[in-house]
Formats: sequence, structure tokens, C-alpha cells
Amino acid sequence: MFKKSDLDALYDELNSDWKGKPEYEQLLRDAHLGIAYSDSGRPLDDIDSRVASLIEKHRPAS
Repeated sequence: MFKKSDLDALYDELNSDWKGKPEYEQLLRDAHLGIAYSDSGRPLDDIDSRVASLIEKHRPAS
């Protein structure tokens, strides 16, 4: 399960890379959904690959 520090790092990276760009809002929505999927053990198949990569990178070790 993601901790606050994991989420802060993920969203900081998302914001620094994408904030202000047209696709940012959709990526942000995918991040919220993808984190919920990840925490519940669901695959990230429906999540934008850019966001899925960030989730994989910042996902805490089990």
C-alpha cells in the first residue's frame, strides 16, 4: 500500500513532467485510478503507460 511519502514522490514527478501540458488532467486522473488499482492488486492495463511507469517506480516494496 502506498504511503504518503510514496504518493508525494509520484505526484511531484508527475507534476514536474506534465503540469501545464494538455494531457496533464487525464494523466492525473489515471494516477488516482492506477494507485487504487495497484493497492488492490489489479493490473494497470487500463492506465496510461506513462502513469503506470510512475506507479511501478514509486510503488512500495511489499
